[in-house]
Amino acid sequence: MDRKTFIKTGILAVSGFYFLNSNLFQAIQPRTGKQEKEIIETPILIIGSGYGGSVSALRLCEAGKKVVMLEMGLNWEKSGIPFSNMLKPGKSAAWLKKKTIAPFMNIFSLTPFTGTLDRMDFENINIWVGRGVGGGSLVNGGMAVTPKESYFKEVFPDLDTDKFYNHYFPLVHKELKVNVIGEQFLKDCSYYKFTRVGEAEAHKAGFKTIRVPNVYDFQYMEKEYRNEVPRSAFNTEVIYGNNHGKNSLDKTYLKKALDTGNLEILDLHCVENIKLNDDKTYTLQVRQTDTSGAGIADKLFNCKKLIMAAGTMGTLKLLLHSNAVNGFPIHEQVGKNWGNNGNFMTGRNWVKPLSGGTGSRQSTIPVGGIDNWDDNEHPFFTEIAPLPMGMDVATALYLLINRVDKKGEVFYDSTNKKLSLDWDQSHTIKMRENADYFIKKMNRANGGTRSHFLFNNGFGADVCYHPLGGCVLGKATNEYGKLKDHENLYVLDGSLIPGTIGVNPFVTITAIAEYCMENLITQNEFA
Repeated sequence: MDRKTFIKTGILAVSGFYFLNSNLFQAIQPRTGKQEKEIIETPILIIGSGYGGSVSALRLCEAGKKVVMLEMGLNWEKSGIPFSNMLKPGKSAAWLKKKTIAPFMNIFSLTPFTGTLDRMDFENINIWVGRGVGGGSLVNGGMAVTPKESYFKEVFPDLDTDKFYNHYFPLVHKELKVNVIGEQFLKDCSYYKFTRVGEAEAHKAGFKTIRVPNVYDFQYMEKEYRNEVPRSAFNTEVIYGNNHGKNSLDKTYLKKALDTGNLEILDLHCVENIKLNDDKTYTLQVRQTDTSGAGIADKLFNCKKLIMAAGTMGTLKLLLHSNAVNGFPIHEQVGKNWGNNGNFMTGRNWVKPLSGGTGSRQSTIPVGGIDNWDDNEHPFFTEIAPLPMGMDVATALYLLINRVDKKGEVFYDSTNKKLSLDWDQSHTIKMRENADYFIKKMNRANGGTRSHFLFNNGFGADVCYHPLGGCVLGKATNEYGKLKDHENLYVLDGSLIPGTIGVNPFVTITAIAEYCMENLITQNEFA
C-alpha cells in the first residue's frame, strides 16, 4: 500500500473520537430467542450513564434516594473483557457491526458485539457516539476544556456566569480528576513529538496555542512511558476504550454513586419507548439483550421520576419516537436549536518530512490546542490531534471547533420510521472558510499541502463528534432541565446546550448537570 492510499484509508480513525459524547437509544434489533415479561417498579429512573446521568445518579444517591439506571451498552468493568486498541480492533471496536466504523481505516472485519463505538448516519452528516457504562467518557480523548467565559455567557445569557466559573466548573474538574501534563515530560517524551511540532508550526504561523487539561492520569502516563505499568495511551488505546490511565465516568462519578449503595445499573437494557400515564408517572418499554444484540427479555419499568440522559441524539430519538408511536407529549421546542458544535475536520500533508515528521510513535491523548477564538473574522479552537499509526506519515490532523450561527433541527420521519436531521452545507459554510484560512496560513508559514485526498478534498464537513441541542435549557425545558409540558421528566445531557459551546463539551455538560441537580434537589423535586 503506497503512502497516499495508506493515509487516505487510515487518517481519521483517531482524532475525532477525542470529542465524543454518549448516546443511549439504538434502533431496535430483530428479536430472537425466548422473550420474557417483567414489570419493575422504581421511584427514580435514569436513562443513560454518560455525563449528565452520572451526575444525576451521584447527587440523588448522596441525598439518600434509590436510583435505577438503564444503559443500553455493556458494563465493561464488570464483564472483565479488555478494551482493544486502534491497530488490533476486537470486541470493543464497534456496536453490533461486521466491520469497524471509524471514520477511516475500516479494513478490519468483526464479529458483531455490543462494542463501545457506534455511528449514526444521516444524509449530510455522520455522528459518532459511545456505548457502555460511562457513555462517551469511554471513547473520547478526555480533553477537559472549559469554554471561553465570554462565549459561555453568550450561549447561556440567563445563567450566573460567575457561579459557573467560581463553583460548578471547579467542582467538575475535581470530580472528573482533571489534570495537566508536565511540561518537562511533554518536552522529553518521544510520543508527543506531534504536539511539539504542531505547536511550533502554529507559533510560526502566528497562532496562539494552549495546554489542554485531560482526565487521563498523567502520573500514570509517566510510569507507562518508563514501562513500570501496563501501557494504554502508548498502546494506541482510546476510541475503543482505555484499559489503564483514563478516569472515565465508571471510575469517578459512577463509582462514587455505587459506593453509596443506592444505585443499581442495569446494562444491556435498551429503552424502546416511553408512555406518560394518567397519574403523571411513566412506563418504559425496555428490551434486554445479550452481547450479540439478541433480545433475551421484554420488560416494563414504571417510575415516578424520569431523567433523560441518553446523550443528545439518544434523548431526541427516544422523545420523538415515543411521540410518533404513542402520542407521548413533547414541547414544540424539542428538536430545535441543534448543532454539531462547529466540528470540521481537515489536515495537512508533508509536515516536516525531512526532520522526522510528526513521529512514528504517538500518544492517543491530546494535550495541545490552537486558540483563535478572539479573531473576529475567523474564530475557532483547534485540537492538535495525534495519529498513532505505527509509522511516521508526516501528516497533521485537526478538528476545528467553530461557532454554529445557523442551527439545525432534528425530527422524526414517520414514513421511514427513523430520526432525520435538517442539516446541509449551508450550516457549515463559515466553518469551511475557517478551515481553509487555517490550513493556508499554516502552509504559507511552514510548507506542506492541504490533504486533498482526505474527506472531501481536504474538508470534512460531515464528521461530527459533539452533537448538541434539541432540548435547550430554558426553551424546551425550564431553567433547571425539567421538560416543559411534564411534571416529572428531566433532561440532563448535551441536548440542553444550543448547538455550540466552542470547545470539547463534556466539562460544560457536566457543569450544567451539577447546576440543574443542585437546584432540583433543593426544590424537593425528587421528594
